[in-house]
Amino acid sequence: RSLGHVSTFCDISSLVVSLPERVIFRVNFSLVGSLLAGTSLPIRNMMRSRVGGRLPGLAAFFQSVSGLGVILVGACGPGEIMSVHLAAAAMGFGGSALAQMVYNYLLFTEDKSTQPESAGNILAVRCVLSAAFLACAVMLGLCEGGVGPFQEEPWGHIFEWSLWFNLLAWYWTFKWDLKDFYVGSMDGEGGGGGGG
Repeated sequence: RSLGHVSTFCDISSLVVSLPERVIFRVNFSLVGSLLAGTSLPIRNMMRSRVGGRLPGLAAFFQSVSGLGVILVGACGPGEIMSVHLAAAAMGFGGSALAQMVYNYLLFTEDKSTQPESAGNILAVRCVLSAAFLACAVMLGLCEGGVGPFQEEPWGHIFEWSLWFNLLAWYWTFKWDLKDFYVGSMDGEGGGGGGG
C-alpha cells in the first residue's frame, strides 16, 4: 500500500501485478497450491484405509484440481492472460468447494467411529466453514455481476479474501483427523534389516 500499488480493499490478484509484492505472491501461491495438491495423496490414502470406497479418490482429485488452480493463479496474473487466470481461480475455489463437500461426508462418517465424542462438533465447524465459503462465492458472483446491493468496491474484494481464508481454515481442520498420524520408517521390520 505504501507504494500505491493496491488500495485498502483490493482483489487477491492485485498482488500479482506490481513488484515487489508479485514475487512474494507467486512464491506463496505456489507453496500453498503445492501443499494442497501434494497432501491430497496421503489424505486420500488415509481416507481409503479408514473409510474405503471411491469417494476418497474423488475428494482427492478435487483437492488436486484446487491446488493446481492456486498455483496457476499465482503463475498467471489478470494482466497476463485473463482467461487462464479466471479458469485457474475457478479451479482453485471450485475444486476446494467440491472437495469440502465430499470430505465433510467422509470425515463425519469416519469421525463417528474414531472420535465419537467430538465428531458432531468437528462436523459443525467444517459445515460452518463450507457454508461461509459457499456464501462468499455466491456474494462475490453477485458483486461481480452487479446484482444486488453489494458493489464490487469494496464488497467484492472482501468476499474474495473471505473465500481464500475460509478455504485455508477448512483445510486446517484436518489437524483433528491427523493428530494421531505419524510418519515412520519401516526399516528393520520383518527382520533382516539393519534398522535405523
